[in-house]
Amino acid sequence: MAKDSKSRWKSGPPRTREQLQSYIPYLFNRLANRWNLDQNRDLTEHGINNVVFRTLSVLFIYKSLTVNEISVLAVTEQSTASRMVESMVSSGLVMREIAEEDQRRRVVALTPDGEALLRKIWPIMATNYDRLIAGIDPDEIEICGRVLAKMVENIRQNQI
Repeated sequence: MAKDSKSRWKSGPPRTREQLQSYIPYLFNRLANRWNLDQNRDLTEHGINNVVFRTLSVLFIYKSLTVNEISVLAVTEQSTASRMVESMVSSGLVMREIAEEDQRRRVVALTPDGEALLRKIWPIMATNYDRLIAGIDPDEIEICGRVLAKMVENIRQNQI
């Protein structure tokens, strides 16, 4: 079966609805598009979008990052990340600092207001995530996560 899955798409695009529904890149795009639309709709009520939310989230985890690192981890273009960070600095959600280990590097970190906003809006993500995984066995979710992480690793480019 694994060999069939690898070679099936070499002969051309999906020819049937069933093939399309099992084509992983198609499923990724549908899922990501729907997720982003729903998240953006819900986050707009709080004056932010998905890119800001992902930036707050990755800064919460990593503590400080360069704009380039943010662009990779927040899954956005570097120019978008740069503009968004400028806006977030202006609104007091993040601050720019000189990196301790390298005085030439500028890093971005959460402010207390940024962390407070993340904590306030986190339940939106949690509710959407619960809806996403409803009715799916937790073991299948774990397997899916491992498979997706491996796929990301397979296509990783310029990532941290």
